[in-house]
Amino acid sequence: MNISELFRNEHTEYIYDATCFGEPINAQTPEDVAAGIKRAIELDARPVFLEGVSARLAELGMPADLPAEKILEEIKRRYKAILRKPCPRTVQEWCRGTPPGITNRQNHYELCYALEMNVQQTAIFFQKYYLTIPFNVKSAIDAIFLYALSHQKSYAETENLLAQAKEFSFQETAHTSTAQIKTYLLKAEDDEHFLQYLSEHCYSNQQQFQFARKFILQEIDLLKQKMVKYAHEDMISPARLNSLTIRELLGYRYQENLKKKKTNRLPKRFTESLPNDVTLGKIIHGDTASYDLLRKTLMLLKFYHFYDEAENTDPNAIGGNLMDFYEELDSVLISCGFAQLYVCHPFDCLLLYCANSYDPIDTLYCVMQNEWN
Repeated sequence: MNISELFRNEHTEYIYDATCFGEPINAQTPEDVAAGIKRAIELDARPVFLEGVSARLAELGMPADLPAEKILEEIKRRYKAILRKPCPRTVQEWCRGTPPGITNRQNHYELCYALEMNVQQTAIFFQKYYLTIPFNVKSAIDAIFLYALSHQKSYAETENLLAQAKEFSFQETAHTSTAQIKTYLLKAEDDEHFLQYLSEHCYSNQQQFQFARKFILQEIDLLKQKMVKYAHEDMISPARLNSLTIRELLGYRYQENLKKKKTNRLPKRFTESLPNDVTLGKIIHGDTASYDLLRKTLMLLKFYHFYDEAENTDPNAIGGNLMDFYEELDSVLISCGFAQLYVCHPFDCLLLYCANSYDPIDTLYCVMQNEWN
């Protein structure tokens, strides 16, 4: 299920234009990037989830711009009427203003069911309002909801499929691509064939996003090869290359700055799950790594390698390089099974803001100094 390009409303179009086509930055201090940080903080504070739910309810005939308490009241009614179950406390907290997390995927899909969304509407809602990827079909829950929504199953039928899948074990030798799995799920003839296929394609966390992990390792190796040239001269042990990799990507020494008090002046959705030398080691050794960690690590590596080579000599060169970077990164994200670039996501927005500068890597360092200084 690919979304070639997310529809841009007036607000998204403004953010896109201001971020990607505004005056290029010539950053010298953290204060020079204050406008981009301010924009990302405003995006982080914006109640995008409630905006999405409100817009969907309006499509279903409810008054536009309902207050939060009325939204919650309608959501509770829909859970009882459509799902035949009470609205979970987590979803109630979302409706009261707590931004949705990205861990309990079943809650996310059930709400889309309660809002009577089809498969395409669900995919768009995930990326624009949950700010995460839809239908990661190497997860059994995601696979079931993709199959159920695309085959217009009732929630009772979907619940039955979920119950049966709980008995399935991870197939450690299964390595079918995500695209192949999606193709089968969308064409599965019936529940029996679907469940049989799913039982043979249950993946652990380590098995998910295999292509992405491979790509990340290749990018890390390229970066380390550059640093190894200087590691010997500076008497730096290769064992410390993970820490040096983080310093190259983000401009600070993670272990040293742990002792400093954070100012928390960057948006949470930017700073959470940023790689550090410990989590980078987990990725390298194939250990459990969250979706958000993998996606941000890939984006930072791609950003570093692209702008380590690019020459941003004048505004025209900056704009051309930014569009090339945007297209290349978007293509890599989609091919790796990650959500495409979405400029209303605080992380994506701020990274692109840094790209629109005379020295993108140093501009990103200025952003990070804003967090640690």
